[in-house]
Amino acid sequence: MKKKVLAIVTGIALASCVVVTGCSGGSASDASSGSATNSASQAEPASTASQAETKYVVSIDDCQVTTDYEGKPAIIVTYTWTNDSDKATSFMVAVSAKAFQNGVQLDTGIVSDIDAQSSMSEIKPGATATVQQAYVLDDQSDVTVECTELISFDNTVIAEKTFSVA
Repeated sequence: MKKKVLAIVTGIALASCVVVTGCSGGSASDASSGSATNSASQAEPASTASQAETKYVVSIDDCQVTTDYEGKPAIIVTYTWTNDSDKATSFMVAVSAKAFQNGVQLDTGIVSDIDAQSSMSEIKPGATATVQQAYVLDDQSDVTVECTELISFDNTVIAEKTFSVA
């Protein structure tokens, strides 16, 4: 019970950080069908050196257009991440994922289409998991998603991808 309470409190605190920092990635949206298509097959690491220095490997896999609980347009970004650190941790504690439109960070979205708990579930060293996060769209311009380690001195981008949502 104490672990669940601690996880919830930590989740709320980190969710506040995520709201401030944002999180997104995925594919481009097909406006005629309302579904998303991938603009690139996989997120590219910023550089080989930065990938070697990180404790986490992240790929930005997919993006789909949806609506949030208020009916505003939103996207759901799917990430796959591997914990290469020496202790169990969760995506929310390990990675800062942000989404941008026109150079401005998007707000975190609240949608019913995702399992929000997945980003708070810890995985052991060497394990890989898939998580999703939602962002509210400002308009129909391209969305750029970036991931960095949450706690880092240099904020090196470990994954980045741009999606078309028009």
